[in-house]
Amino acid sequence: MKGIVMQQIFVELYNYRPEWSGLSIAEREAFVGSLAGALGRFRDQGVEVVAYGVNDLDTDRRAPYDFFCVYRVPDVRLQRVFEAQIAGSGWYRYFEQVNISGAALSPAGTLMKNVMLQPAVRQGEPIAAAQAYPKQSAIVLGHTMSYIDVGNGQPVVFLHGDIMSSFLWHNVIPYVSAGFRAIAVDLIGAGDSSKIPGSGEGTYSFGLHAKYLGALLDTLDLGDEVILVGHDWGANLAFDWAIKNEGRVRGIAFTEALLPPFDWSDWPLLVREPFRYMRSPEGGRDVLDNNYFLHAARDNLMRVLEPAEWAEIERPYAQPGEDRRPTLDWPRAVPFGDDDTPVRAVLEHQAAWLANSAVPKLHLAGAPGGIEAVGGRRRDTIATFPNLTVGEVAGLHWTPLDDPHAMGEALAAWLAAV
Repeated sequence: MKGIVMQQIFVELYNYRPEWSGLSIAEREAFVGSLAGALGRFRDQGVEVVAYGVNDLDTDRRAPYDFFCVYRVPDVRLQRVFEAQIAGSGWYRYFEQVNISGAALSPAGTLMKNVMLQPAVRQGEPIAAAQAYPKQSAIVLGHTMSYIDVGNGQPVVFLHGDIMSSFLWHNVIPYVSAGFRAIAVDLIGAGDSSKIPGSGEGTYSFGLHAKYLGALLDTLDLGDEVILVGHDWGANLAFDWAIKNEGRVRGIAFTEALLPPFDWSDWPLLVREPFRYMRSPEGGRDVLDNNYFLHAARDNLMRVLEPAEWAEIERPYAQPGEDRRPTLDWPRAVPFGDDDTPVRAVLEHQAAWLANSAVPKLHLAGAPGGIEAVGGRRRDTIATFPNLTVGEVAGLHWTPLDDPHAMGEALAAWLAAV
């Protein structure tokens, strides 16, 4: 929609009514799926459905909302049509209060809001779209690994997860590099690091990533006061390195880590079906041929990223085929349900270690969060870890992109105290 000023609108619904609790789980999921499909059809008309999420009544009672949708529209007329479609779906009847763009209303009050529409106000500190730091490289196990290395002092190592690179952290690093040595790694196969030649199914295993990461960090003269910061699988790689080098770890900060429990019901609705799909031959081809998993990340972001940001995220995976293999091996490694795999054993061991280790920990907790959603059992597991500090940031799964300033501030405050 070049040349058009888009308005970003938030719809939040609170307090389930008995009509919702009377639905079966299957009926709830079917209703949510049909609503998402209806909203998605508006994309052809210029509406951008930025994100939506649903918290289940039975498991997420502490969440700050029960349903939210974030969307952008090019004009008031289409906004009215869009909001009328949401109301017409029958969704509002399941909640006692509706909040649109910050105005608390009863369900009936949404009709008046639809008549008296007001533009949304752009808020928040600017977020840089471009990565300003030069990259360095090292030959590790016969392959090139790239990384950012800025600032001086005790080392703080940033580790990304699936589909991302060191770019994930570029708006967080300034909060650290003024007083610490900030190192952000491109994992093997990601960012500007080498791809593994002759790759195939399972090449980019957790063990391979841990091996290459460990070898890279061995070349960087980190000393014995290392602080690790990880997101997604990067958090689990941080835990792995900390367990192997416990005497050298000063602290661990993490967000959206893969920790137990792993029941299907412990994963958000927006995660379950895509991950089931990627386990199939068709889903695997879709990832390698069409970058399916990378594009699916848009559904787990609250913030609307600039085109330049998406271009940098997509750049390492622009070539179809095996160049995208890392983005398939990672999601297929996630343990679901009763999966009994070596990776599951590793992740469960990490959770047990975290529950008993005195190493200082910072949980950069997303609100509402993604795989560590507010009110979920995974969040309860994390709350039991000793020597834990919690810093809240706004976001779904990709918290360093959704709210980098709050993340940087929480990290800087913790680093000053740890």
